[in-house]
Amino acid sequence: MNTSRNENPRDWMERVLIRLREGEATPEEVTQLRALLAGDAGVRRAYLRAKQMDALLETVPMRQDAAQPEPAPGATASLWWKVAAVASAAAAVVAFAIIGLGGGGREHRHRNGTVALLHSSFEAVIDGREVLEGEQPMRPGTYKLERGSVQLRFSKGAEVVIEGPAAFDLVDANTMHLNQGSVWAHCPDEARGFTVRMPGGRELVDFGTEFGARVNSEGTSEVNVIQGEVQIRDAVSKPLDITAGKAASWELTAPPIATSAAAMRPFQSATMLAAKMKAAPAVAAQTVVSFRDLKGGDWNRAENWRGGASPGAHELERAVINQSRVVRVLPGLPPPPHPVDIHVSNGPPPNAPPDGTLEIEGNLECQMLRIATADGADGIVRQTAGTVNVTGSLLAASHEGAPAMAAYVLADGALNVGHVIALGRRGPGVLTLKGSKAVVTAARMSLGPSAKVVFVLDSEGSALIKLRDTLVHNTAAKLVIDGSQYRGGPKTIPLVVCGAALEDKGTFTPDQVHLEGFNGMTPRIVHSPSGIDLVIEAN
Repeated sequence: MNTSRNENPRDWMERVLIRLREGEATPEEVTQLRALLAGDAGVRRAYLRAKQMDALLETVPMRQDAAQPEPAPGATASLWWKVAAVASAAAAVVAFAIIGLGGGGREHRHRNGTVALLHSSFEAVIDGREVLEGEQPMRPGTYKLERGSVQLRFSKGAEVVIEGPAAFDLVDANTMHLNQGSVWAHCPDEARGFTVRMPGGRELVDFGTEFGARVNSEGTSEVNVIQGEVQIRDAVSKPLDITAGKAASWELTAPPIATSAAAMRPFQSATMLAAKMKAAPAVAAQTVVSFRDLKGGDWNRAENWRGGASPGAHELERAVINQSRVVRVLPGLPPPPHPVDIHVSNGPPPNAPPDGTLEIEGNLECQMLRIATADGADGIVRQTAGTVNVTGSLLAASHEGAPAMAAYVLADGALNVGHVIALGRRGPGVLTLKGSKAVVTAARMSLGPSAKVVFVLDSEGSALIKLRDTLVHNTAAKLVIDGSQYRGGPKTIPLVVCGAALEDKGTFTPDQVHLEGFNGMTPRIVHSPSGIDLVIEAN
């Protein structure tokens, strides 16, 4: 090893790592570094810490407004990078402690843009919050899957199933970092090069394949290639190719060794996840109270409900409105003692649709609101006043079964949804907003192939949808704007406002948009990073 007589091997390694990072290391230095790592466990541990810091610096960007020291006169680029890296590392360690994997409720640090969609899940809890129905955008950041399974579809085509408990980082549209847990990946041609970074500075690079990878709590890793080829890489070792039917495992600071694929615990694929979801009960065990007044009636009359008490009297209660009943929520309804799920139609109508109708004129609170949740079911919710607070999600033809129709009509008042508004994934689902006094707020909105959002303008303008995150939709979803009652003249009217940038998955093509009734005016839809506007111009 060509070092000075008094130079510590670890100092030499750090200097060579800096040269490697900058592309200045010689082949001789790389060979010496490999030999040093093979023969000195202490140097291997120092190397591991350095690689972990490299990964940390990639996933926790420095604040742009932070004051940075200027390089000393005559300092080399390598030494300057090392000084800056140490300063960055100190800030990164603090940031990592803040956004680390322990505990839910903390915000993700993420760059701009969606890198993947959370397509489906089974009993999943991420960062202390239950993952609910509907596609959800996933941005770069650190996530903790406390239990259950999630299926992600990366923007460049890779399909991934992560099985909890797991800790992972989303880096970009073709890269993730698996810190702990199990992942299965299917990568079509367009996702060639999909990379899973592993502890210890190693990474798995796909070459058009299906593979599984796993990391335990001690950092021991393994990979099983089901189809195609995966390459194991690190900064100093020669890449190792693993082909179909082969497997490898390695300790945190040791090189990979061949492992029996047959002896390895199976990885949960997308097919296995779908089968598990299909076999699971549609709704968790709950106390079910059904509205029993054949002619319909008021929500807050206890005698109208089976059990003789209004919904919410018991924990884990589900209130069901079906059999062509019409239930009215009048002003002055007190909040329930316990959270309640509301099902408006969970079966086909006996005579003529709809199966169940909920008419809201006052305030209503619930945990989940599900409209049409069974094969052939029809359900409708009409809100003409008051405030509806849904702490969980509103699912309209988006959950169980294959409904015939699910509709929510908001003519006045406010609809507040804590998580997602999911429409039309399993059957026709329609959200109709009438007039300019209605407001809808939610974390995000997910529109399936049979979804339709309808804005019926009044003489002044339109209702507004305010999303804390963003909107995603299937390319078959529809946006309908009815301007037959509008008299306000040329102007720009916000329709959807997003807290996160609206991207391709949230923009409607001309084929998806229907503008009608604008006599003497020309309307058009304008997309921007902040949402969707209706621009009305004079002819």
